[in-house]
Amino acid sequence: MLQATPLTRQILKCIHLTAVCTWIGSGLAVLVLLGNDRTTSNGDELFAFNHAIRSIDNWLIKPAAMVSSISGLFLCGLTSWGFARHRWIVIKGLLTLGAILFGALCLGPWLAELSDMTAANRIAIFDDGEYARTYLIGTISSIIQTLLLVSLVLISIVKPSFVQKRSFSRRKTWDSCFAFISRAKS
Repeated sequence: MLQATPLTRQILKCIHLTAVCTWIGSGLAVLVLLGNDRTTSNGDELFAFNHAIRSIDNWLIKPAAMVSSISGLFLCGLTSWGFARHRWIVIKGLLTLGAILFGALCLGPWLAELSDMTAANRIAIFDDGEYARTYLIGTISSIIQTLLLVSLVLISIVKPSFVQKRSFSRRKTWDSCFAFISRAKS
């Protein structure tokens, strides 16, 4: 198994943490802009907020998500952590994949749609029920996505075992079963 040098691990950790901070910080910036979105009555300002959200998504969130994922994969592959040695890594990987897919397939398009709607009609947009619905879905989804990202950081810090407590050991159950079978044969 290929192991990274201590310097390589430190560089990978720095890259990973920088990407994670960028991803979360950008998500929080989107939430601030979405909050400001509802306080304006000017169509040009509304377009500016939505265009800024789209720019943050395209230029910060998407690259940070990819760099975070790739550096995380390298950290797992080039260290003793491995990909499936610890349950917290498996769960973190699955949640990260889910966050990326949800962001790429749902959240990003919803937020881009807000920008498209305001670009097409900056004045009548305030009476558009479709805009209000898309805004609400995008805002709720952005909050959930940001909370998920913060949860991923907490998983990395705490490194919970995710082991279920059992009243009996499976190994003891199988061992006693095999002992019973071997006694029955003799």
